[in-house]
Amino acid sequence: MLWTCAALSLMPVALAQHSGHDMPGHTMPMSMPAQTAAPASSAALPLRASGATVVAVPPGIGETSVFLTLTNTGAQPLKITGVRSAVAGRTMLMNTVKSGAMTGMKMAAALVVPARGQLVLSATGDHLMLLDLKRSLKVGETLNLRLLTSDGRSLTVGATVRKP
Repeated sequence: MLWTCAALSLMPVALAQHSGHDMPGHTMPMSMPAQTAAPASSAALPLRASGATVVAVPPGIGETSVFLTLTNTGAQPLKITGVRSAVAGRTMLMNTVKSGAMTGMKMAAALVVPARGQLVLSATGDHLMLLDLKRSLKVGETLNLRLLTSDGRSLTVGATVRKP
């Protein structure tokens, strides 16, 4: 599935300002496919998060974006396969794709944090989406997000709600 927008910098805000069902060419899946996780490992997850931000949206808006930087201190790449939040009914991992002059987004099955490297999730690149928000978000509040990995481990991240 692909969303297109002429102005990429406005895309997360624009997406957060509509339900996805009322704009031609912009559709969002009604449900996410079930994912099965590998058995959990007891080893500590060599993953650190910094700069975690949730984009503040007006009351009544049901979607928003999450940006952060993930740093993998381990020798193996880490595959993020999901995100969970108590304030969202659904979540999505998003890839930003370019096709000619158009830039858009598509749902991703996973995002990879390279070994001994970083993955920057931003307004102009890959990011996370929180959908079907259960309540209005307050600027300055911290939301707990749980990032899930393909090997069954997880990382809880505190993300601050901020104005775009």
